[in-house]
Amino acid sequence: MEKRTLLAVVISLVILLAWDMFYIKPNTPKEPPKQAAKQETPVPEASQPAIEIPASQSPEAPAPQGSEALEAEAVVVDTPLYRAAWSTQGGALRSFQLKKYRESLDPNSKMVEVVQTPFPFIGMNDTFTDASVIYSVDKGEQSSPGAIPKELVFSAQVGQGITLKKIYTIDASAYTIGFRMVVGNNTSQAMKVNSRILMDELYPVDKESGGYAFEGPVLLEGKHLEEFKVSKIEDVGLYRDFPGDIQWFGFEDKYFLETVIPTSPAGTTLTIKRIDENIIRLNYAAPIASIKPGTAAVKDFRIFVGPKELNTLKSVGYGLNKALDFGFFDIIAKPLLRAMNWTYGFTKSYGLTIILLTIIIKILLYPLTLKSFKSMKELQKIQPLMKEIQAKYKEDKQKLNQEMMKLYSEHKINPMGGCLPMLLQIPILFALYKVFYAAIELRHTPFHIFGMWLPDLSAKDPYYITPILMGLSQFVMQKMSPTPGDEMQKKMMLFMPVIFTVLFLSFPSGLVIYWLVSNVLSIVQQAYINRKHT
Repeated sequence: MEKRTLLAVVISLVILLAWDMFYIKPNTPKEPPKQAAKQETPVPEASQPAIEIPASQSPEAPAPQGSEALEAEAVVVDTPLYRAAWSTQGGALRSFQLKKYRESLDPNSKMVEVVQTPFPFIGMNDTFTDASVIYSVDKGEQSSPGAIPKELVFSAQVGQGITLKKIYTIDASAYTIGFRMVVGNNTSQAMKVNSRILMDELYPVDKESGGYAFEGPVLLEGKHLEEFKVSKIEDVGLYRDFPGDIQWFGFEDKYFLETVIPTSPAGTTLTIKRIDENIIRLNYAAPIASIKPGTAAVKDFRIFVGPKELNTLKSVGYGLNKALDFGFFDIIAKPLLRAMNWTYGFTKSYGLTIILLTIIIKILLYPLTLKSFKSMKELQKIQPLMKEIQAKYKEDKQKLNQEMMKLYSEHKINPMGGCLPMLLQIPILFALYKVFYAAIELRHTPFHIFGMWLPDLSAKDPYYITPILMGLSQFVMQKMSPTPGDEMQKKMMLFMPVIFTVLFLSFPSGLVIYWLVSNVLSIVQQAYINRKHT
């Protein structure tokens, strides 16, 4: 029974890992019913001044691309962490290259570009966006040519007596940028304005999926993370409305995130919609503001563009650390990641950190391992008695189970005792799989071990050496363990190393190292227990 249970556990592990790799969906709410196109908020009353704009600047027009954008002036800011570029057309951030991250393992490859579509744009009164407005820009006083400006102020007049300002505050030591939106009323009458922040991203309907790594719109509503698969947002028009407490919103992929963070999120609505076959838009609408003559409406935001690195996200606040989500095993995965990051501070090697983490886990589980070994040995001793009972009561399943439980009780044996270490290893394995696959700390991180070179701990071993060694260690460990009396079970258990080897061929090499080292330590433990307790 104990061996059958263990076999069932192992098979379940294989199925669950495969299910997680290919079928688990992101943290997406239930599909809402199809809705008609959104009814826009009524325009201001006729007695209030209107914003005169060209017809081409409709709220559904995507951000200008190509030659149109290139005709505007570029404003470039170079910091130790990133190289960012704004355009005076729309006053929007159009490029954000991360200096610490490259597109490939080649150190000379291009820096990772996070911003694919310029943002943020301002919309007002459902009839206007500033996507084509040409702003003037003031970089403020700079201590020297080429120095990092503290502020970029984009200013434009967009109607009779109506001005817009976009003020970006630069922090050279962080991936966050302050963003202030100022709508000025220089007319002689009060004016009501329904201001919006627009954020677009290119997601063509016919684009092939990038594997099982999530990419798409994401937001934090209260304390709840919502992620939306792009494949679900296919129809042009409204997809989903989120009224209320929107802490932040944006777009993410496996490793990187671009977001807008409102400093006062109350009373707002975020709309997700596809505006054409190529672009998905996030429309963040603030409550209607009444602007008196000679005054301005001011709204403050923060922009984060950068890696989904746990400490970095946590330092920003606003619950941004929830963007790094490991799913069901998040409660185990994040403490493991924190432990790895802390250990890395001493080892300066994530490969060595994995080995140390494995040793610590094995030490903590040793009492259970010893108990498991003793339980399996006792089961081995009573195999003849078990066979007699099975033969005697083979026609009476209920009586068979009663007699078997009585036998276990008489010999003080827990039939599940041998499975305890494996049962505890399964959630740890799942959590580490999530960490090695999705944590940016391991992206493009190499490790030199035993004469082998693993170029990327987050990717599979390109030479398949570690999974093969892992399979061999699993076989040795299996041979050293107490064997069941049933010949069929013996053959099935010996086949398990083959299943594990095939499964681990495509796993992140960091996870394979963990399991390999765990097996080696189990072999050492087994040899020690065999010598001491037999």
